[in-house]
Amino acid sequence: MANNSSLPPINLQLLSQFEVLIQERHVSRAAARMNIGQPTMSAALSRLRKLFDDPLLVRTAKGMVPTPKALELAKRVRIALELLEPNRVQSADFDPATSNRQFRILTTEGLALLFTPPIAAYLREHAPRVGLSVQPSDMRHTVEALRDQACDVTISNILQPPPDLRMTVVYPQSTCCIVNAKHPEIGARITMKQYLKYPHVLWGAESMSHRTIEATVSLALASGRDHLTQSIRVPNILIVPAVVAATDMIATVPTRIADEAIATLSIKKVQPPFKLPDPNISMYWHELSHRDPGHMWFRNVILEIAKRLRDSKSTR
Repeated sequence: MANNSSLPPINLQLLSQFEVLIQERHVSRAAARMNIGQPTMSAALSRLRKLFDDPLLVRTAKGMVPTPKALELAKRVRIALELLEPNRVQSADFDPATSNRQFRILTTEGLALLFTPPIAAYLREHAPRVGLSVQPSDMRHTVEALRDQACDVTISNILQPPPDLRMTVVYPQSTCCIVNAKHPEIGARITMKQYLKYPHVLWGAESMSHRTIEATVSLALASGRDHLTQSIRVPNILIVPAVVAATDMIATVPTRIADEAIATLSIKKVQPPFKLPDPNISMYWHELSHRDPGHMWFRNVILEIAKRLRDSKSTR
């Protein structure tokens, strides 16, 4: 920290402004969250840069990005604020009924179809001015998006999430195989020989570093010479059942996708010939956003919606 006696001493307000600046990475958005003017927040950033002898936020092609020192300071500032203001989260000013804050979700098209309608309905009733952006996620870059604050949460399934991400399971689910209802060889059960004989329908980008059903299948088959035959890859999991219904191909999908498709397509479910881990859907967010009152409210909304979806599923 710079040693300059002409600078004002650091205080709780300045620490709070620092925390919001690092979370938002945008002076105007940070000012709006603190209910202060943009010039006031710009002045606060200037003071913080002098106090910490660091630019803290630097402009890049992706927008404002925290420096390594700013990220390290953010951890210490959170601890200091919790010690100095133990009730700050409970007493923080966030009113969903009047807030015009924008929240951003990254998720797949299939999960967007499941979660977006009930979330939108909840927001219209309880937070009519709150904005929502639901964008398709490229799982190869989801962790980076959370770290860069390019989104607030992701609803997905990430293999071995890094320690700076928080998570909670929101939608447990299982896995099954689907085949044409009149498949020439596969009946009520599928053998390993059949599973390896027929080509598979896959979805999403290739070479994902995060968990997908394809990745878990590959891990399950990695102990021997078993490998999948040449396959067809589609961009959206919702397309997979239609391809299966039109061919003799196999797909391994969440049971939820299979159950919804069976109602309209000529397909049937069979259990995989080996055990796969359940592809449970979780909500992930970055540590920087963990204690933000608005973010906490939005996460609770998603948890409430997820509970309703689970309850609805169990009563069918």
